[in-house]
Amino acid sequence: MNLRDAISMLGNRVIYHNEELRHDEVVNFIHKHGYEKTPLILNVEGKKVATNFIATREMLCEYLRINRENLAEYLSKVSFDGEIKIRDDFMLKKRETNLFSLPILRYFKKDGGRYVTAGVVIARRLDSDPDDPQSYNACIHRLMLLDEKRFAARLVAPRHTYLMWRDAIERGEDLPVLIAIGVHPLFLFAAATRVPEGKEFGYAASLMKGLDVYSVDGMLTPDAEIVLSGRITSNTAKEGPFVDITGTYDKIRDEPVIEIDAIYTKEDPIYYSITPASYEHQVLMGIPYEPVIFKSVAGVCRVKNVIMTAGGKHYLHAIVQIQKKTEGDGKNAILAAFAAHPSMKHVVVVDDDINIYDHEDVEYAIATRFQADRDLVIIKNARGSSLDPSANEDGTTAKWGIDATKYLTRKDDFERVTE
Repeated sequence: MNLRDAISMLGNRVIYHNEELRHDEVVNFIHKHGYEKTPLILNVEGKKVATNFIATREMLCEYLRINRENLAEYLSKVSFDGEIKIRDDFMLKKRETNLFSLPILRYFKKDGGRYVTAGVVIARRLDSDPDDPQSYNACIHRLMLLDEKRFAARLVAPRHTYLMWRDAIERGEDLPVLIAIGVHPLFLFAAATRVPEGKEFGYAASLMKGLDVYSVDGMLTPDAEIVLSGRITSNTAKEGPFVDITGTYDKIRDEPVIEIDAIYTKEDPIYYSITPASYEHQVLMGIPYEPVIFKSVAGVCRVKNVIMTAGGKHYLHAIVQIQKKTEGDGKNAILAAFAAHPSMKHVVVVDDDINIYDHEDVEYAIATRFQADRDLVIIKNARGSSLDPSANEDGTTAKWGIDATKYLTRKDDFERVTE
């Protein structure tokens, strides 16, 4: 499966806008027309740009062919060892090595520059088998355009790409990478999910019911519209500022420079863009934590469902639905949820008769089943998210959980009239 398969699958839900936009006009165009959750193919300076093909959990579930209500549990059971096939019919052609030939966007006025936001950086451990998919890491990193052959890449310590780069630099070598742009949305989702080392390809293969990969310059890549071949060097450059998931600016840092040695594309390639802080950004960054929380809470009580909420940017707030069996299950669920996702700062636990997709129903549970002096859990000075502008200077935060479940000894008091 590839991006064009996803475009075909969504059919007439995809909006094509043929009037030409500049590379710095796309975000305003999307907001002006209310297209934040609409799959789009745009004309940006004469090139095709796609966005929003995984902008809702419903789209994600459609690709997976499951019901929305089953998403967290389904993902909690997905294998990391799906079937991968190495193919030799690579169809991309080598082009002039000039990054300005790509419709790389500038999103907001104060951005440090133009950014690649949906480039899957594929790295391989030095001295590993290039034909072994488990030798590879695949992760989305934001890439700030420096010039026609260079990016500044935001690498977060101690994640896998960062560690592989540090290992190469300590050995006096650059780290070879491929950057795949315009992959199937499920491969994007796999690359955005934290999985065991070397399991990104296998996890994507499970989600996609099989994954074809191709050899490019001695490394493996999935089917993509554009593949950049290059190296993460020991050189650094200022990266940022850049808008992150909360819609606020991340700070400027010294980050590694990627030098691009070759550009490969399909005929009439479709460049892919993830708008910073958009619903698509939130789906990719936050929903992968739902199965992690689901599994953690399952270790302490009967969990039914988990969602990260839109108000918390699908990253900082969650709702956990349980089937309460004993008093204390709700509070144990709160602690297990925080342990699973250390960046999270707020969680509400509700019974299985509450519709967790309906904010009014969740608020009803809080209004009728919660007492602050008994059911509020506050954890002070805990590790939080660097993306939370309200966090303390040392990165700590206060977390709070609401146990909005019924008291088992007074079940009749909570009976909801249905007829």
